[in-house]
Amino acid sequence: MVFKVIYFVLVFITALVSIGFFIRGALGILPSGKGRFGIVARVKKGLASGEVLSFGGINIPVSKYQAVRFTILGMWLIGAVLLKIVNGLSSFGMQLFIIAVLLIGTTPKSKMGRIKLPFLYVSDFFKKKGREAANREIYRTVSLLINLFTIKGEAVLGSNYILEEVIKTVKVTRPVYLKMLSLWNMNRREEAAGYFATAIGTKEARDLAGVFLKLDHLRPRELKGQLINYQNNIKTERITARERTNERNGNLIYILAIISAVVVLLNFLVVVLTDVFASYSSLSF
Repeated sequence: MVFKVIYFVLVFITALVSIGFFIRGALGILPSGKGRFGIVARVKKGLASGEVLSFGGINIPVSKYQAVRFTILGMWLIGAVLLKIVNGLSSFGMQLFIIAVLLIGTTPKSKMGRIKLPFLYVSDFFKKKGREAANREIYRTVSLLINLFTIKGEAVLGSNYILEEVIKTVKVTRPVYLKMLSLWNMNRREEAAGYFATAIGTKEARDLAGVFLKLDHLRPRELKGQLINYQNNIKTERITARERTNERNGNLIYILAIISAVVVLLNFLVVVLTDVFASYSSLSF
C-alpha cells in the first residue's frame, strides 16, 4: 500500500511539474523585475502571438490552445490519481488509456510520422467549408460587377472604386480584399492579384484575379462581356459538378441495392440447401 501511495504521489508531482513547465514556456512569462503588470501584458502577448489555428473563421493561438489542452488533461490525470488513492478507482487503467488517446488525438499537427492525426481531417473539413463560402461570395461578386457595369454604362469607374464597392458586399473574404486593396493602392497590382488568388486558393479566385488586372485596361462593355462569359462558365461548371455528385450518389445507391439483393439471394439459398440436406438425411435413415 505504501508503494502505491508513493507511486501515485510521484505521478501527481510529475503531472504538476509538466503542466507548470509547459505553461511557463507557452506563455513566455518574464523573469522578476518587470513588475506585476508587465508580466500580465507579456502573458496576453504570448497568448495572442505565434502560430494560429483556424476553425471556421475562428482563430485560436496555438499557445493558448496548448495551455488549455494540457491543463484539462492534467487536471483529469490528477483527479483520476486522487480517486485511485482515495476510493480505489476500478477504471483507472481505462482513464489513463483515454487520456493518452486524447493527448495524441488533440495534438495540433497534421501527421505524426506517417500517421494522420485527427487535426488533419478537421483542418481539411474547415478549409473545404471556407473555400465553398469564398466561392459563393465570388459568384455574388461577379453578379455585382455585371450589374454595376450595366447601371453605369460606358462611364469609366476605375479599379479602386470597383474594389471598394465589392468590399462593401463581402464578409468571409473581406480580410483578403482589404489586404489586396492595400497592395493595389501601392501600385503592386500583380502582387495584389496573386495574393488574392493564393489566399482563397480556388480556380474561381484565380480567374477573378485575372479580371481584376483588366479593370483599368478594358472598356466597361468589354469587361461586362467577359464577366458574363465567366458567369456562364461558372454556371456550367456548377451544373457539371452537381451532375457528377448525383451520378456518384446514384451509383452508390445502385451498389447498395445490388448488395442487398445478393444477401437476400444467399440467405434464400442457405435456407433451401439446409432443407434439402435435412430431407436427404432423413431419407437415408
